[in-house]
Amino acid sequence: MFRRIWQWLKSLWEKLLGLFSQPQTNSSETQPLSQSPPPLTDTDYDFLFGQLLEGITQGWSPERVKNFFDDLGERGKPELWQEWLQRFGERLLASPKPNDELAQRMVSFATLTRLLPSLESLGNLANNIGTELLSRDDSGAIWEYDGPDAVVSSPSQPPLGENQENEALENLVVKLQEDPNLFATVAQQLGIQTSDPRVVIQGMVNQLGVGVKDLQQSAEQNSEIWAKLGLEQAKAGDLAGAVDSWESALALKPDYHQVWYNRGKALLQLERWSEAIASHDKALEIKSDDYLAWNNRAEALGKLERWQEAIASCDKALEIKVNYYLAWYNKANFLVSLGNFTEAVNCYDKALEIKPNFYDGWYERGNVLRDLGLMEEANKSWEKAREIKPE
Repeated sequence: MFRRIWQWLKSLWEKLLGLFSQPQTNSSETQPLSQSPPPLTDTDYDFLFGQLLEGITQGWSPERVKNFFDDLGERGKPELWQEWLQRFGERLLASPKPNDELAQRMVSFATLTRLLPSLESLGNLANNIGTELLSRDDSGAIWEYDGPDAVVSSPSQPPLGENQENEALENLVVKLQEDPNLFATVAQQLGIQTSDPRVVIQGMVNQLGVGVKDLQQSAEQNSEIWAKLGLEQAKAGDLAGAVDSWESALALKPDYHQVWYNRGKALLQLERWSEAIASHDKALEIKSDDYLAWNNRAEALGKLERWQEAIASCDKALEIKVNYYLAWYNKANFLVSLGNFTEAVNCYDKALEIKPNFYDGWYERGNVLRDLGLMEEANKSWEKAREIKPE
């Protein structure tokens, strides 16, 4: 009985991770070669698109992007991906949550597809969605997760579930939390007395690691488990739990850039400023050209009123990406705190050149112009803000 449950849990575990593996070679479990693979689910598309965008961030060439879709065979047809991307975009745009980093990556993908005629329509759709996301007022963006750091090889077929229930269940953590009987059964079989799903998760990690010949590979996989668990906890609003899970991931993989970054953003939202700075510092040791990490670090420094350091961090972000409007906006705010009003207005202007419908930029610019005694200009700036967000 437990062996069947354990195999079911392992299947769900792999789905949670997005760990794509070759189908089992047992002839009784293998589909006939003539049978087409099942279509991708939206969850599959979500994962694969995240891997694609991460690869582009790591420097994939247009040819590598084309190979990504070619390697998927029938399931890599651009028209299928366009249908999914339309649904994905609708979900993103319907959500009030900011997705600035994801939007930037979608625009980068669109730029690459200009050299790939077969993918140009898909790229145009991604560009439209990304541009619309960036046009929203998302100055409060805290963190996003975009998948593992390593450039992945072409994904192979996802494992097939044994029954419809397997296919419907996508989140192991939520399942353990919602089903006390399942939770109790797994905890009992693991010999664990706890009410904390994370303790059970750790027991499962240990169990899944048994018999793995390549211990480094096991550590990599378990690190990814904790990274994904942290993501799910963060999405559910449990940022403190997410930080704990990401620390478990980092214990297994200390050079996991994205986890250091995500941990820093969560700590920023938890108002643990010094820890947020330290986490972003670790991310930047691994990937010094991460302009988002430099900007987040600047925000944390600003909360500690370390204005000069915060400005220097904004400048580092802008050296890497000169058109990142949030870095210009944050720098302007720090200059205001130092009393450098004229220079601050120039920085607000830079941010608004990049993002003209940025409410906070117009509003704060008006406040500074008022403090400079330029009431006519201040009123014009506030009027622009009211056009964007009528009171």
